[in-house]
Amino acid sequence: MDKMPDYASYSYDELLDVEQHINKQQYPERYAAIIGLINDPRYLKEDKQECESREQDSKYSTFWPRFWAATLDGILFSALLIGQCYLLGVEYDQQNHFQQAIHGMQLCIYIILMHGFFGQTLGKMCLKVKVLNHDDETRIGLKQAFIRESINFAINAFWLSLLIYIGVTVGLNGNISDSLINIMVAFGILAFIWAISEFITMLSNKKRRALHDYIGKTVVVRMQ
Repeated sequence: MDKMPDYASYSYDELLDVEQHINKQQYPERYAAIIGLINDPRYLKEDKQECESREQDSKYSTFWPRFWAATLDGILFSALLIGQCYLLGVEYDQQNHFQQAIHGMQLCIYIILMHGFFGQTLGKMCLKVKVLNHDDETRIGLKQAFIRESINFAINAFWLSLLIYIGVTVGLNGNISDSLINIMVAFGILAFIWAISEFITMLSNKKRRALHDYIGKTVVVRMQ
């Protein structure tokens, strides 16, 4: 005679699966034991907790939606920059550092305003994710949106200022000093480290919070 499995060690989902597939006529005692465990309040509580845990994981699983949202916003602003160049009679050039620096500043301002007023950029609206206050998951305002984006804003502002200064220096002296070149290289390295740190931080916690989320005390969630 087959020994009865230790159904008490099964999870609630496993019990439901066995209940659906067991031969009731051949194993009536096993079926009765399974039904008894399924109706046990302990398993109902565990099932609720497991469901809540899965919902939480899904709610904060925002890496790819945020990636594609940022891609959409980038495409939108690339088109905007091309349009601006056309209206101003300036040739658009992806290798033009000054154009790209202006593009970066505009993008930062756009992100701050959209998050401050709506909690979402257009890209996030399309991908159905939203920036909320971390503690109570309520909407954020302009101040919190600016704090959240402050490092990226500072990076872009410094880069634009540096390019303007270099342009003035070249206009006056005809060349760039070694110290300015060193500053540009050091700045590029620091900006790269910041970007990588954002990526690593986002992947190292369950709520997928990047460094700027910790700075702004925010969290990005999927909209229900």
